[in-house]
Amino acid sequence: MRSLAREYHAYPVANRSSEGELSDSLRTGIETIANRQAAHDASALLICLGDQPQLRLEVIRALIESWRAGGLQAIRPAYRDSPGEPGHPLLVDRSLWGYAAEMRGESGLAPVLARRGIGLRTISVGGRNPDVDTLEDLQALEDSASASPR
Repeated sequence: MRSLAREYHAYPVANRSSEGELSDSLRTGIETIANRQAAHDASALLICLGDQPQLRLEVIRALIESWRAGGLQAIRPAYRDSPGEPGHPLLVDRSLWGYAAEMRGESGLAPVLARRGIGLRTISVGGRNPDVDTLEDLQALEDSASASPR
């Protein structure tokens, strides 16, 4: 797995915690990026969840363009076909990376930012970005893909 990741210029990092909570994984990733020499010039990072295989490149582009144009510190998509669900990925300005230390449990960075009074902006995007947490979720996703016109 590590060799495949490196082939695509990804750098896998082992989670230091044995708890396996979402906040542990996110904190490990953000701290690793912040401490990497190559990331010292990075202005923002994009937190993508591994259980959302239908993340579209145009959503990532829209987040980056909105961040660049508006000077926003934290921005996420709001998917029109799944209103009310928190949208991912989350683009986070470097100025907020230090707040990762405050994450706990199965919550990400958004609740920390809310407690701090830091606004998390959303941009409207089409479609949806479903989680695939179970075999049933995967089957539903495959069924919807095969039923869609090509």
